[in-house]
Amino acid sequence: MVRAKVRATLLALSADQPADLRRAVVLAYALDPEHSYLRLDRRTDQLARELTCQQRTARRRIDEAVARLVRAAVADAPSDTGPSWHLHGMHALLRLDTPSPELYETRDVVAIRPVGEITVQFSLPRRPGDDRPEHDVAVDVLYGARIREVTRHNDGQFFRLVLTLPRVLAPGERHEMCLHYRVPAGQPIREHYVFQPLAPCARCTVRLRFPADGGPALVWRLDGVPPRSVDDRAPGGDRLSPDGIGEVSSAFEGLQQGYAYGVAWAAAGPDG
Repeated sequence: MVRAKVRATLLALSADQPADLRRAVVLAYALDPEHSYLRLDRRTDQLARELTCQQRTARRRIDEAVARLVRAAVADAPSDTGPSWHLHGMHALLRLDTPSPELYETRDVVAIRPVGEITVQFSLPRRPGDDRPEHDVAVDVLYGARIREVTRHNDGQFFRLVLTLPRVLAPGERHEMCLHYRVPAGQPIREHYVFQPLAPCARCTVRLRFPADGGPALVWRLDGVPPRSVDDRAPGGDRLSPDGIGEVSSAFEGLQQGYAYGVAWAAAGPDG
């Protein structure tokens, strides 16, 4: 039983690593029955054969995989307030071609320890000069969870969701859910969308769909920028061009906690 729990925890902590490093974890810790009886040097030889590399390169892969494993374990160490899960991936679709902006976030959750609820935080800051009395967003879950509690802070600019899962997830188990946000008609939004991971996240994809007859003048990536720099309206050098149906998409790998990843745009002026 102890071995099964240790195996599940190691596999969960390495779930976000590249395929070669996940395999390095499996062989380094003898997690597969086929090689569990071999000594570590023999398992390292096996990794070298599978990766078509020399043994010293295989050892470096193992060292790198273990270092990542330790960082993931420290980040997700169980505590009364710490997370018991992390994100394998997050995929966002922001529609700006609808009567009011709509956001769809699909989150692929991996349990670190048994978990039946998760907490999601997001912000909807006001645009400069927006002093209207009402500032809000409607949120629901399309599948994968139900909202148990919604808490609003700072005049409705920051939100905290407590989501109940269909069942208690076991360590290492993955689960997908999709959240849907709708901004009230006529309420302006900031001209960017970013994802700022507060827990480890391996990958993120951001897709924006602009109106076919009124796209932005400029679009650019925000790749690992400090949160305070998100509102810097100077266009970045990593430009994006909407395709024939008005969409842009950008993928991010190996996200760092506390940094922002997404897309910003500048609206066209009255002359286009």
